[in-house]
Amino acid sequence: MNIDSPKSSQAQKKGNLLYDLILSQQQDEEEIQNTLYQNQVLENFVGSNMGFKNCTFQSCQFLDCRMSNFSFVDVMMENCNLSSCQLYDLATQRVRLKNCKLMGTNLSQSLLQNTAFLGCNLRYASLSGSKLKAVEFNGCSLEEADLSEGKFKSVEFSDCDLRKIQLLHTPLDGIDLRSCEIGGLKLNINDLKGSIVTAQQAIDLVSFLGVVVR
Repeated sequence: MNIDSPKSSQAQKKGNLLYDLILSQQQDEEEIQNTLYQNQVLENFVGSNMGFKNCTFQSCQFLDCRMSNFSFVDVMMENCNLSSCQLYDLATQRVRLKNCKLMGTNLSQSLLQNTAFLGCNLRYASLSGSKLKAVEFNGCSLEEADLSEGKFKSVEFSDCDLRKIQLLHTPLDGIDLRSCEIGGLKLNINDLKGSIVTAQQAIDLVSFLGVVVR
């Protein structure tokens, strides 16, 4: 899949994440730009209607944060922890997350575009009601995640753990699941139409037809 990589238009300066966010709120600014954050900890932060552009996050931790209606444009995140954070109504464009933890993270009602999740842990995460366009999940765990009511366009799952994932009312037409673990999927039979699976996976999915294989 061809996904646009983050574009770095200007040099990045080192920043203090909490200070920059509070300063932006006080000055009524909507965007933080061209900043590198390394080994930063942001805890119990609450904010909305803000964004990051041309920023890099390395080994940062977001603890119990509620950041609604945020945007990330041309952003790279590596070895970051966003588990259990509230990031609903998130918008991403040209974003790459590598080896990040998003266990139980709420990303519902989001718009993710040209975004790659590489080796990330999204177990129990929620992306319900989200729109995904040109999004890649490679080597990720989405076990028991919730992607129901989603709209997919050019979405790719490679070597992912999708066991017990919820995909109710999320059409999978054209989605290739052959390299993934898909035991215990929760979806409607109509959602499977047009998906690509192996012969063994097809046998496992027969249960959705109400057929017993002996």
